[in-house]
Amino acid sequence: MRLDVSAARFAPMRRLLSGEDEDYLIRQGFRREASWIRSHHRKYFFGFVDMLEKDFGTAHSARKAAMAGNWDFEALLKERVAASYYLWVMRTAGVMHCMRVPQAARLAEAYFERVQPLISATTLQTAGAPAF
Repeated sequence: MRLDVSAARFAPMRRLLSGEDEDYLIRQGFRREASWIRSHHRKYFFGFVDMLEKDFGTAHSARKAAMAGNWDFEALLKERVAASYYLWVMRTAGVMHCMRVPQAARLAEAYFERVQPLISATTLQTAGAPAF
């Protein structure tokens, strides 16, 4: 079984909490539209975090399957706990964005960098499957 999980599709997520679009609209005199775009960016950000969580679950399951006869329980547990924490912090950054805390975007960016290696294995092979 080949599993393709790519972190590249999460690239738009990096700028959703930045506030650049909102600031631009406010400078142009579009306060209502800026508020609308801010709330939609946050909604999409949370959608991306949900997708990240699903992709991590898929990659984690594939790694467990690849270890079929030789499980490393401690490594799998550490990976699961670390990813859960990173995703929780990213959700917290979304809440911070709602509260207009300026560090929200930097926090989300930092933890995206940490969770990315957990999902970025471009091809995961399960036990018994030939590598092509």
